[in-house]
Parts: sequence; structure tokens; C-alpha cells
Amino acid sequence: MIIKYQSWLTDYKELNSESGTQTLLDASNDTNNKAKVKSGKLSASDVAKENHNKKLHYEFCVFTESEDVPYCYVSVIPRNKHIGVNFLDEAGREYLAYAFHEIREDHTLFLREIWYYHFASEAAKDEEYRIHYAFDEQGDINYRKYDEKNQKIQDFEGNKRFDISGLYEAYPEFGQYESLIRLERNLPLDIEPPNTAPDNTTDLPNNGWLPPGWNKS
Repeated sequence: MIIKYQSWLTDYKELNSESGTQTLLDASNDTNNKAKVKSGKLSASDVAKENHNKKLHYEFCVFTESEDVPYCYVSVIPRNKHIGVNFLDEAGREYLAYAFHEIREDHTLFLREIWYYHFASEAAKDEEYRIHYAFDEQGDINYRKYDEKNQKIQDFEGNKRFDISGLYEAYPEFGQYESLIRLERNLPLDIEPPNTAPDNTTDLPNNGWLPPGWNKS
């Protein structure tokens, strides 16, 4: 796992420069680190560690040795009690996003939202549809499907409460993100919104929105 403390430029599908990242973070945190990074007095990692310790906004991308595109990019925004983990495919498209929220004084995280983006083909630039899942600590699940192709919005509500024990995550130590960026999680998603009959919430045996077995150890 290779960590680069640089932001990801979603519109351009490329890694932001270290100085460009500092422009973003200086504006967000009311700091003045860009000049220090450009002059070599500080590294992007130094700034990220300081921001982590001071509970300030920082971002990073995670690569494997064989990838040109990050496995994911992460935004840590303590003032909003938020950590976002955004997963990318080989084309640099965001296909899945986990939104964690701090819920306790010990900074325990809860996976409150998931966004899934479905593309019609490997070459498609825009998603065909996207689904927004929302969870709460009582085990309730609601989700909305945005169908761009047919210009429809469909709302769904779970008809039972689910085991949400797999949605909790410990706040990471600086540089220790293996657990935070796990794609495989014990998610309570045994329902997939059907393509038709928007008022139907039929339980299905598998999740059609990710490859079979993706959430199995």
C-alpha cells in the first residue's frame, strides 16, 4: 500500500500536485503551508500528520504498486466529524463511496452513508444510475435510486431492522488506514432496489450492485 498525501482531482481523473493540495487545505484550514511545501521545508506527509494531530482537514490517495489510478482517495474533515472513502475503478471513475461520521467522544466512526455509481460500460464517462444508502444506529435502512438514463428517482425503505454491527469503525491512527479503507465489510445489504415496481421492497438473496462475494472474508 502506497499512501500519497495529495488530493484527487475528480473532474480530471488525476492526482493533484502537492502544492495544489496545499492550496485546497490552506483554504479549508486557514493555514499557510503551501509555501513551506514548495520550498521543501515541509513535506505533504508532514503537513498531513500535523493536520491529523490538530484535527484539521487533510486528504490522501492510496495506491498499489501496480496501479496508476488510486485504489481509493480519502477526505478527513474533523470539523464536520466526517471521513469519506471513495473507491475508484481502473478508468479513474468513482464507483463507490463510504461516508463515515464520528458518533462518540472516543471518535468511533459509523458508516452512515454509501453511494454506489453504476456505469453502462467500461468506456462510459457518466453513470447510468446511482444509489444512495442511508443507515442509522437503530438498524433502519433507506435508499434512493437516481436513474439518469430514464430520468427517474425511486425511494425505498427497509421493512425491517438490520444488524448494523459491521458499520462501526475505530478512528485511525495517522498512516494506519488499512481498516478504514476496507472495501469488504459486513454490510446489512440483503435488499437491492428492483429496476421496476418502485413500491416493491422484495428481499433478494444477493447484492447485485457489487461482484458476488465482495463482502466475504
